[in-house]
This record gives sequence, C-alpha cells and structure tokens, in this order.
Amino acid sequence: MEAFRDLPFSREEKLKILDVGCGLGFISCVCAEFYPKAIVTAIDTFKHASLKGSSLEKARNNAKILGFSDRINFEQRDIFDSDYGKGNFELFVSNLVFHNFGKQRFDAYGRLAQWAAPKSYVILGDLFFDYKSDLRWLSVHFANVKERPTSTINWQYKMLVMSERKKT
Repeated sequence: MEAFRDLPFSREEKLKILDVGCGLGFISCVCAEFYPKAIVTAIDTFKHASLKGSSLEKARNNAKILGFSDRINFEQRDIFDSDYGKGNFELFVSNLVFHNFGKQRFDAYGRLAQWAAPKSYVILGDLFFDYKSDLRWLSVHFANVKERPTSTINWQYKMLVMSERKKT
C-alpha cells in the first residue's frame, strides 16, 4: 500500500486497474481496499509451477471473503493473447510475474503501454535478471521510470513505478 501513497490518484477515484499475474488475488484485493471505487481486472493463466493449487475459483473466493467480489473481475487470460484496447487502464500492478516471461517480458511491457491511459501508472515489483535491459525497455514505453525503495527480499528484487506512457 505504501507505493499507492506515492501516486497522484485520490483514494476516491474511480480507477480502472489491471493486475497482471494475479494468482490468488492478494494484490487485487489490496488495490480494491486502497481504492474503494476502483474496478480491478485481475488476469492469470494459472499454469506456472509456482501457482500449484491456485485457481480462478480460489481467487474469486478470496475476494468474496474480503468483500471485494463486486469490484474485482478475475479472468483466466494470458497477457500475450489479450487485448484491452488503447487507454483502458489508469493503474497496472504486478508482483513477481514478469521474470517468468523470460525475454518475452519486453513484449509484455509494450502491451501495458498499449492499454495505458494517458496519465497512467505502473507498479511493478519483480526479480530483474538484467536490470539495465529492463529499465531500457521500460523507458521506451513510459516517460518516467523510478525505482522505489523496498524492504530487502532479494538483491534482484526491485519495485519500479512508471508513469505516463510515451506518445507514439
């Protein structure tokens, strides 16, 4: 939640948020709690080995238990096979997902930029195997890419906040 406080959105804004790689929906629920008027779209394929035992149904049930099921739409989707149209989301969140894409993560960054509204933000926490390359690719698509201080999880883990897609 600390990262949300750095963003220029009011807590009462009716944001459209995309959670990429939602898993059991923890980050989706955090978004719904912090932004009580937001609508969250949460996507995952539920195929990665790290998600053993996870499912769309379990994610939906978690949101229901916490009272957010009316504002979180869980979808079994692959970021590479989805199209949400241009300018559809003001906020993107993802934690420990993009490194699983290997070099395809660079294409995934471009997908986010396509779906980003003009004044959008991305909060991306991940293990960057080649931080300089990722930073370079993200800078192609987003105007401001800043590292946010995090607690030490792993020396490769970084939390980045990006704002405003670059005009193409």
